[in-house]
Amino acid sequence: MKLFMMYSSLWLFDMYFLSTLGPAGRLPVPFGLVYVGGFVFMFLMVRSCPTEWTEKRIFLTVIGIGIVGRLFFLGYPVSNDVYRYIWEGYIQNHGFNPYVHAPIDPVLNTLQAGDLKTIWESINHKDLSGAYPPLVMLLFRIFAAISPTPILYQCFMLVFDLVLMVFLFLFIRSFKLPPSRLLFYTANPFVLIYAVGEAHLDIIQAAFLGGGLYFLNQKMKRSGFFLLGAAIFSKYLAIVALPFVINRANFRYVGFVAFSGIAVVPFIDDIGAIFHSLGIFGTTMHYNDGLAELFRFFTGEYSVAFLICLLLLVLLMIYLVEHETMRSVYFAIGALLLFLPTLHPWYLLLIAPLIVIYPSRAWLYLMAATIVTLPVVAIEYQTGVFQELRLLKIIEYLPFFGLLIYDFLTHRPYYLGYTSGYPRVSSVSVVVPTLNEGEHLAQTISALQQHETVRDIIVADGGSSDATIEIARKNGAVIAYSKPGRGYQIEKGVKKANGDVIMVLHADTVLEKGAIASMLENLNAQPTIAGGAFGMGFSSESTKLKIISTLNNFRARWLGISFGDQAQFFRRAALNNLGGFPAMMLMEDVELSLRMKKLGRPLFVPNGVKVSARGWTKKGFSGNALLVISLFSRYLVERRFYGEGRVSQYYYNRYYSVDNKS
Repeated sequence: MKLFMMYSSLWLFDMYFLSTLGPAGRLPVPFGLVYVGGFVFMFLMVRSCPTEWTEKRIFLTVIGIGIVGRLFFLGYPVSNDVYRYIWEGYIQNHGFNPYVHAPIDPVLNTLQAGDLKTIWESINHKDLSGAYPPLVMLLFRIFAAISPTPILYQCFMLVFDLVLMVFLFLFIRSFKLPPSRLLFYTANPFVLIYAVGEAHLDIIQAAFLGGGLYFLNQKMKRSGFFLLGAAIFSKYLAIVALPFVINRANFRYVGFVAFSGIAVVPFIDDIGAIFHSLGIFGTTMHYNDGLAELFRFFTGEYSVAFLICLLLLVLLMIYLVEHETMRSVYFAIGALLLFLPTLHPWYLLLIAPLIVIYPSRAWLYLMAATIVTLPVVAIEYQTGVFQELRLLKIIEYLPFFGLLIYDFLTHRPYYLGYTSGYPRVSSVSVVVPTLNEGEHLAQTISALQQHETVRDIIVADGGSSDATIEIARKNGAVIAYSKPGRGYQIEKGVKKANGDVIMVLHADTVLEKGAIASMLENLNAQPTIAGGAFGMGFSSESTKLKIISTLNNFRARWLGISFGDQAQFFRRAALNNLGGFPAMMLMEDVELSLRMKKLGRPLFVPNGVKVSARGWTKKGFSGNALLVISLFSRYLVERRFYGEGRVSQYYYNRYYSVDNKS
């Protein structure tokens, strides 16, 4: 407790000192040092937060410290953008449309008087009309009607910041996360500088988005979509979250997004003008971009179109393979930010609250690394000339992408945990789904019996008419009877399993020597992992089959989605967290993978099984590949919309139209 209070005191002193150094360009070196110091103290506060305190005490302390730190920044020099906020709110109250009249428009000359003249002189891009969405334009109008002064706008941004803090507190309680995580937002110097100090409108967008996501997570659909709409009409970037939260259960409420669009009404006479300046900013200007800079170098004038296409492809991949709603929104927002041609530091306010739920060293580094832009800000402060220094991006982005890639390769970012650790495992039950598998079954069971840790072998039969049952009994397997359908059969077999780990092995698949021992060793080394799958190869690999096995292993290792012929496995102790085994006619393997992904990245054990190539030789390579891809993709899309476990007879009929074996 003493360490936490000491670090909190040092953080508060650091924030007070930082608040006296603004604007950032005035004294860039001391500003940068104190700013980074704030991140150091933030991390130390997270690590030293007293575990013996009650949840309530931690929350009250963390929020209280955050509020005190924020109060230091009221009166901090605001961003130039705030002067535009004030001006555009002010002229609306005098009957002018900011989307039509740029600040230099002569018809506005009479409004440049007194304090407003100083405001006008500080506006950037005076030749361009307003580009902000209609909802914030109306908020600016309300703020300006109260008082067209920077301090009032700072106060209102602080209110939105505090509202977001409340939603994050509710998220942490809902997901049963460590309450100290809230410090990643409340004690983040980046948030204090750009949300309260410089008072960027992005905090409005972030607050509405946080509220929308929370209400949708709580099944409060009307409120959720209304606030999501408010986020979109506050700054259009939030629209990227919309596809990832829509499903069959809430689809009929999506229209509530449009209610915030009522803010367009005051500008309806010149609705086309709303996007005029936005188009100019988006297509002709760029600053502090990472990926966009790289693609601009290679694609030149086609870079914007190329970036849009590539971003849509990435978002589609996230939509298909990441089915946990909050995490998919987190990934989608991250992807959008990285593909933007302009990434002002304060744009990161959109992802800052999600770091509380999914702590990321990469994104926190990028927030701290905004100090790299200080030379640009300093030059502008001293000379009035804004000039990008591209070489600085190497310092800013190279470590960021390095951390991002490293976290991905080491199975991070973080997942919402359901357990602090499962018990050690030492035995395995193997479930083999069968339907007329007499030709291969004896070899499969024989190979399993070579593994000492295999406690029992359960043959889950779907009504075989050949010698499958007889061979299974003869080789000492337990029989589980079921109606046809792999998921149904496996679910019956799982109920008879007694091992610590349950493995599903297809009858034409043979485990390699040492595979089970490697699996048990890895599960015991990583006690929070629920299960996983093996790397596979075909028993007689051609070049085409090597491509298939390589793609299968890539998908299982990096996307966390394995197929049944990769000998999927899971802890019996994790069955409740998995919602039981998915009893489905088909696609039970994909469903099991997605359920395991919800608990954490599934384990991948390389070089574990050899699979018969019979399915590929009988159906034909091209036809079978297209069939698998189409069924797989269709299931992923339907699952996103309809929810888990929904498979129609269509899948079974299509997949087994030629080969009626499991």
